[in-house]
Amino acid sequence: MNSDEESGRRPPADAKGGDEVRLNRFLAQCGLGSRRACDGLIGAGKISVNGCRVTKLGTRVDPAHDTVTCGGRRMKVVRRKEYLVYHKPRDTMVTRSDPRGRPTIYDRLRERGYRCDHLRYVGRLDRDSEGLLLLTNDGDLVHGLTHPRFHIKKVYRITLDAPLGETERNALVVSGIESRGQLLRAAEITEVGTGERGVRSCRYEVVLYEGKNRQIRRMCEGVGRSVVRLQRIRLGSVRLGKLPRGALRAVTPRELAGLKATGHRPGGKKGTAH
Repeated sequence: MNSDEESGRRPPADAKGGDEVRLNRFLAQCGLGSRRACDGLIGAGKISVNGCRVTKLGTRVDPAHDTVTCGGRRMKVVRRKEYLVYHKPRDTMVTRSDPRGRPTIYDRLRERGYRCDHLRYVGRLDRDSEGLLLLTNDGDLVHGLTHPRFHIKKVYRITLDAPLGETERNALVVSGIESRGQLLRAAEITEVGTGERGVRSCRYEVVLYEGKNRQIRRMCEGVGRSVVRLQRIRLGSVRLGKLPRGALRAVTPRELAGLKATGHRPGGKKGTAH
C-alpha cells in the first residue's frame, strides 16, 4: 500500500484553480532548483502535499492553503530581495492601515497598480510631508537604516513662511531646540531660494543625522517659523531626483551598494554613516 493510501488523504485535484500553480513551479520558487530538477524530485517520490506523497507530474497546488514538504521540511517561497524608491505624495499616511480611514502609502500604490504590501517602508514621513521613501523586504537593511545608533544622512527641502535670520539659524544648528524633553539640532541648513511669487517664504535644504518625530517642524516652531512644504530628497546614497510624485523606481546597483555600506551589515558588522 502506498503512502497516499496509508494516510487516508488525497492530494489536491489537478484541475486548474484561480490560485493554483504547478507543483514544479512552486518548488522552484522555494529554491529547490530548476523546474526540470523539481520534476525529478516529484517523480522520485520525495515530495508530499498535505501529507500525501505525490509522484504525478503536472500536479497543481494552492500555496496559500496546501502544505508541501520535501524530506519532511515544509516548503516556502523564497522571495527575492526588492529595493524600491517611492515618491510619497502629501495627504498620505505612512502606515499599514489607518484607524480613521485616511489613505496610506499602500492604498496609493494599489491605486496605481503596484503590489507592494509585502514590502516594509524605511523612515516615516508625516501626512503633510512628501518625498523619498524606501520600500524593501530586506530586514537587515531596514534595521541598518532605522536603528537609532546608526546616523544616516537625510536631506530635506523645506519652504518656510518667513526667512531665517542668523539668530534662528544658529539656534537650529549650533545650540539646538528644546522640544518635549528632547534637544533637536540640524547638521546643516542651506538657503536655496525664495518661495512662490507673492508668498513671503524662503526655501532651505536641511541635513539631519537623526530621525525624531516631526523633527524639522518642531525645530522650526521653536524659532517662530511654520513649515509650508517639506520634501525629503535624499536618504543615505539614494536621491529622489526627478521621480514623479506617486511613482516608483528600482534602487540602482550603485545606490544599493552605498546603502549596504551604511549602518548595520549582515553578521553584525558596523558600516559608516554617509
